[in-house]
Amino acid sequence: MTYTAAEQEAVGLSIATEALGDIVNHALLQFRPVSQCPGEAEVHFQTRAHRQLFLAKTLDFASERGDRTLTGINGSCLDVLRAACESKSFDRGGSIKGLRGATHEMGEWLATTTNLNLWLPTLDIDANLSVPRLEFLRIAGNQAKHNLSRLTRVSNRITNILKDHGYSVEPDAVPLALEDWDEHLQEDYFAYYATWIAELLNNLRWGVQDYLAPVYREVYTKDPSHDLRYWYEYPEEISNDTPRAWFWRLMNGVRTGPYIEQFSTAHYLSRNDLRD
Repeated sequence: MTYTAAEQEAVGLSIATEALGDIVNHALLQFRPVSQCPGEAEVHFQTRAHRQLFLAKTLDFASERGDRTLTGINGSCLDVLRAACESKSFDRGGSIKGLRGATHEMGEWLATTTNLNLWLPTLDIDANLSVPRLEFLRIAGNQAKHNLSRLTRVSNRITNILKDHGYSVEPDAVPLALEDWDEHLQEDYFAYYATWIAELLNNLRWGVQDYLAPVYREVYTKDPSHDLRYWYEYPEEISNDTPRAWFWRLMNGVRTGPYIEQFSTAHYLSRNDLRD
C-alpha cells in the first residue's frame, strides 16, 4: 500500500508522540521545582531501574531505526520528527516552528562533543575522552538494556574510542571494565544530564502539540447529545483506513496533551563542568 506524505507523517508523528510520552512522565521521572525560580526544575529518579529505563528509552527514541514500511522513514523517532519538519503536512500559519526548533536543538545537543575523565581501574587507565554525547548515550543505553553476553558491540565501541584517544587496550579485557563505565555514565554523567535530556524531550512533545493544535481544532467535533462522545473529520489527504486509525490516535494524543508542563533546567546546573 502506498500512502500519501500526510498519511506517512500522521503515522510517524503518532508513534513518536507516544514514544515521548513513555519517557517524559511522572511515573518515570521525579520533577523537583526550584522554589526560588518558578519554571525551573531538577529531574531525579526514584530507583536505578527508573534511570536505566530512561536511558534505554531515550536511546531508542534518538538512535534506533524503525521500520520504513510503517513511517516512510528509515530512521529513529527523532528522524521521523525531522522529516515532519520538512513535509509539514499539517502546518497552519507556521505552527511547525516550535517543533522545528526543538528537533534542531535535540540533534545539536546529541552531536556536541563533550569531555569526560574516567578512571577505569579494571584496565588501569585514567582516560580523558572527547566524544559526541550520543556516543556516551549509546554505551549507557545499551548497558541498561542488555546483559553482558549481548554487549559485544558496546565493548567494540569502547575499544575503538579508547584506541582513538591513544590508550592501549586488549579487546577481550573490555567487557570486564563495563562496570567501570556504567558507574561513571549512569551514576555521574547522566545523573547530571538527565534534567537537560528531559527538558529537550519535553520540548519536542510540546513542539508536536503546538504544531498539531490548529488541525485538532479543525477536525474535532463533540456530540452535543452525549458528554463523552466525539469524532474527528479526516483531512482529505488521509483516505486509507490504516493511516486514518493512526491519525485518530494522533489527535487523541493532542486531546490528552503532554504529561509534563514546560520547564527549564535549574539555572545552577549550567555551572557544572560537565556542560560544554
